[in-house]
Amino acid sequence: MVIQLTEQKVDHHFWKMTGDLTIKNNLETIPDLPCKEACNIEVSLQEVGKIDTAGLAYLIKLKLKLLSQCDVKIRYIHGKENIINLAKLYGVSELLELN
Repeated sequence: MVIQLTEQKVDHHFWKMTGDLTIKNNLETIPDLPCKEACNIEVSLQEVGKIDTAGLAYLIKLKLKLLSQCDVKIRYIHGKENIINLAKLYGVSELLELN
């Protein structure tokens, strides 16, 4: 699993997440926050393959960790059906704000 900054504007950043989000992958790495001030971050999940509950927990952990560092708005975009369905099943779709 890889997270990379793909585009950076003054107060808006676009990240792309690729690979699988499963217990078999290293889900410990949290990228550094690209901004020191308030900003919006959109994380594309379009290239995420498999996901399990560990991957879902990672998405929550990533969001909460970055929110604790500064005034940042994180939104997950381009979530595939498997990600959206798993989030709904575990009741965290609103927390993740998947679309």
